[in-house]
Amino acid sequence: MELKKIEKAFEMILDGIGEDKNREGLVDTPKRVAQSYEEFFSGVNKDPIEPLLKYFSVENNDLVMERNIDFYSMCEHHFLPFFGTIDIAYIPNGKIVGFGDIIKSIEILTKRPQIQERLGSELADVIYRTLNCQGVMVAIRAKHLCMTMRGVKKENSQIITTAYRGVFEDDAARRIEILTLLK
Repeated sequence: MELKKIEKAFEMILDGIGEDKNREGLVDTPKRVAQSYEEFFSGVNKDPIEPLLKYFSVENNDLVMERNIDFYSMCEHHFLPFFGTIDIAYIPNGKIVGFGDIIKSIEILTKRPQIQERLGSELADVIYRTLNCQGVMVAIRAKHLCMTMRGVKKENSQIITTAYRGVFEDDAARRIEILTLLK
């Protein structure tokens, strides 16, 4: 990541909105913004499959669920944050991964310019393909600051998206069972 380019770009933004980049409170702001962006976008050019390559064999293929995983991401349309929780359920096919490893994959996918719909789809694909599991479901609930700070300005709106792969795609009863367990 080229922090100096980000600093220069933010100096131009300050100038563009009519602010003085040399004003006391803004002197180091471009540098702080660049450092923040380094963290916000640390998932760019990282592979979300990597954390899932260390797996454990299991004899039973019982449902595995991880709920209420907090996340923050940056909307690629307005570069404003969206944040919320992610729920994941999957049916193994002889192997599982650590819960922390799933969170590491989420961190990689959320730490890049993103949209919620693609985030869920990418996460479902990564888990489904890497674990070769029977099925996976991802549900995301998020608030988008691009909807609360600007535009429609609806403070309490929440976006919910789901992504299904494998056995969950064609089995409505299984999807309902998982959604019921997630409540």
